[in-house]
Amino acid sequence: MTGPLFALVLSVGMTNGTYQEIVLGVYDNQQQCEIAAVEQHVSGECYPVDAVIPADEIPASRQF
Repeated sequence: MTGPLFALVLSVGMTNGTYQEIVLGVYDNQQQCEIAAVEQHVSGECYPVDAVIPADEIPASRQF
């Protein structure tokens, strides 16, 4: 079994005072993610990925 994927995430402060989390990339391991952050000159964080949901896909939900 392989380990979890890691997402390079950048937090961006908006002009209205809120923050948005932007995924810059998904990598096979934490080391690759950290290397990508250095190469891209960003101060993002690497987080383990629980699941990847494509932008055009709507997760299933239950209606009560």
